[in-house]
Amino acid sequence: MRRTVLGLFAAAAMVLVGAPSADAGPRPAVTAKSEGEVSVQRAFGTWATNVNVRHNNASLTTCGMSPSTANCPDIRGQVNRGDSFEVWCQTVGSQTVGGNPYWIYIITPNFQGWMASYYVDYPDNVLPDTRSC
Repeated sequence: MRRTVLGLFAAAAMVLVGAPSADAGPRPAVTAKSEGEVSVQRAFGTWATNVNVRHNNASLTTCGMSPSTANCPDIRGQVNRGDSFEVWCQTVGSQTVGGNPYWIYIITPNFQGWMASYYVDYPDNVLPDTRSC
Protein backbone atom coordinates (compact mmCIF):
# COMPACT_ATOMS: atom_id res chain seq x y z
CA MET A 1 0.00 0.00 0.00
CA ARG A 2 2.80 2.43 0.95
CA ARG A 3 4.60 1.83 -2.38
CA THR A 4 1.39 2.41 -4.29
CA VAL A 5 0.72 5.71 -2.50
CA LEU A 6 4.32 6.88 -2.99
CA GLY A 7 4.18 5.86 -6.64
CA LEU A 8 0.97 7.82 -7.17
CA PHE A 9 2.46 10.82 -5.36
CA ALA A 10 5.59 10.72 -7.52
CA ALA A 11 3.57 10.38 -10.74
CA ALA A 12 1.27 13.28 -9.81
CA ALA A 13 4.19 15.46 -8.80
CA MET A 14 6.02 14.76 -12.06
CA VAL A 15 2.96 15.90 -14.02
CA LEU A 16 2.76 19.12 -12.01
CA VAL A 17 6.50 19.76 -12.26
CA GLY A 18 6.64 19.09 -15.98
CA ALA A 19 3.99 21.68 -16.78
CA PRO A 20 5.33 25.20 -17.32
CA SER A 21 4.20 27.66 -14.69
CA ALA A 22 3.41 31.34 -15.03
CA ASP A 23 5.11 32.31 -11.76
CA ALA A 24 8.82 33.02 -11.39
CA GLY A 25 9.28 30.92 -8.26
CA PRO A 26 11.04 27.59 -7.81
CA ARG A 27 9.20 24.38 -8.54
CA PRO A 28 9.70 21.14 -6.61
CA ALA A 29 11.31 18.36 -8.58
CA VAL A 30 10.49 14.80 -7.59
CA THR A 31 12.93 12.04 -8.37
CA ALA A 32 12.71 8.37 -7.52
CA LYS A 33 15.80 7.02 -5.76
CA SER A 34 14.75 3.40 -5.51
CA GLU A 35 11.54 1.51 -5.01
CA GLY A 36 9.56 3.18 -2.24
CA GLU A 37 11.90 6.20 -1.86
CA VAL A 38 11.13 9.65 -3.21
CA SER A 39 13.33 12.76 -3.02
CA VAL A 40 11.83 16.23 -3.38
CA GLN A 41 14.33 18.92 -4.42
CA ARG A 42 14.12 22.50 -5.70
CA ALA A 43 14.15 23.12 -9.42
CA PHE A 44 14.55 26.50 -11.08
CA GLY A 45 14.54 27.99 -14.55
CA THR A 46 16.15 30.93 -16.30
CA TRP A 47 14.67 34.10 -17.80
CA ALA A 48 17.37 34.30 -20.50
CA THR A 49 18.46 32.27 -23.51
CA ASN A 50 21.82 30.63 -24.22
CA VAL A 51 23.08 30.93 -20.62
CA ASN A 52 26.45 29.23 -20.37
CA VAL A 53 27.00 26.52 -17.78
CA ARG A 54 30.70 26.46 -17.02
CA HIS A 55 33.45 24.27 -15.62
CA ASN A 56 37.23 24.11 -15.56
CA ASN A 57 38.41 20.82 -17.00
CA ALA A 58 42.03 21.57 -16.03
CA SER A 59 41.35 22.64 -12.43
CA LEU A 60 38.12 21.64 -10.71
CA THR A 61 39.30 23.31 -7.50
CA THR A 62 39.88 26.73 -9.09
CA CYS A 63 36.39 26.83 -10.53
CA GLY A 64 34.65 25.37 -7.48
CA MET A 65 36.37 27.62 -4.95
CA SER A 66 35.70 30.86 -6.83
CA PRO A 67 33.35 30.57 -9.83
CA SER A 68 33.68 33.15 -12.60
CA THR A 69 34.04 33.17 -16.37
CA ALA A 70 37.84 33.34 -15.95
CA ASN A 71 38.06 30.50 -13.39
CA CYS A 72 35.50 28.35 -15.22
CA PRO A 73 36.45 28.83 -18.89
CA ASP A 74 35.03 25.56 -20.29
CA ILE A 75 31.39 25.63 -21.39
CA ARG A 76 29.58 22.36 -20.66
CA GLY A 77 26.25 23.42 -22.14
CA GLN A 78 23.60 26.11 -22.17
CA VAL A 79 20.19 26.56 -20.57
CA ASN A 80 17.31 28.51 -22.04
CA ARG A 81 14.06 30.05 -20.89
CA GLY A 82 11.69 27.19 -20.12
CA ASP A 83 14.47 24.72 -19.23
CA SER A 84 14.27 23.33 -15.71
CA PHE A 85 17.38 22.47 -13.71
CA GLU A 86 18.24 21.35 -10.20
CA VAL A 87 20.40 23.71 -8.14
CA TRP A 88 22.84 21.68 -6.07
CA CYS A 89 24.39 24.60 -4.13
CA GLN A 90 25.22 28.32 -4.25
CA THR A 91 28.28 30.40 -3.37
CA VAL A 92 29.69 33.88 -3.79
CA GLY A 93 31.96 33.84 -6.83
CA SER A 94 34.89 36.03 -7.81
CA GLN A 95 32.79 37.75 -10.48
CA THR A 96 29.54 39.67 -10.00
CA VAL A 97 27.08 39.40 -12.89
CA GLY A 98 24.28 41.96 -13.17
CA GLY A 99 24.80 43.04 -9.55
CA ASN A 100 24.45 39.45 -8.25
CA PRO A 101 27.64 37.99 -6.69
CA TYR A 102 26.23 34.44 -6.37
CA TRP A 103 27.03 31.49 -8.61
CA ILE A 104 25.11 28.21 -8.55
CA TYR A 105 26.10 24.66 -9.36
CA ILE A 106 23.34 23.21 -11.52
CA ILE A 107 22.48 19.72 -12.69
CA THR A 108 20.56 18.98 -15.88
CA PRO A 109 19.90 15.61 -17.51
CA ASN A 110 22.72 16.29 -20.02
CA PHE A 111 25.39 18.26 -18.13
CA GLN A 112 26.29 20.00 -14.89
CA GLY A 113 28.39 22.98 -13.93
CA TRP A 114 28.50 26.56 -12.67
CA MET A 115 26.14 29.32 -13.76
CA ALA A 116 25.80 32.94 -12.65
CA SER A 117 22.78 33.13 -10.34
CA TYR A 118 21.83 36.41 -12.02
CA TYR A 119 20.15 34.41 -14.80
CA VAL A 120 17.88 32.39 -12.49
CA ASP A 121 14.22 33.32 -12.77
CA TYR A 122 13.91 34.27 -9.09
CA PRO A 123 13.63 37.78 -7.57
CA ASP A 124 16.38 37.50 -4.93
CA ASN A 125 20.12 36.86 -5.24
CA VAL A 126 20.07 34.03 -2.68
CA LEU A 127 17.93 31.06 -3.67
CA PRO A 128 15.59 29.54 -1.06
CA ASP A 129 16.14 26.07 0.36
CA THR A 130 19.52 25.86 -1.39
CA ARG A 131 22.63 25.01 0.60
CA SER A 132 25.95 26.84 0.41
CA CYS A 133 28.76 25.15 -1.49
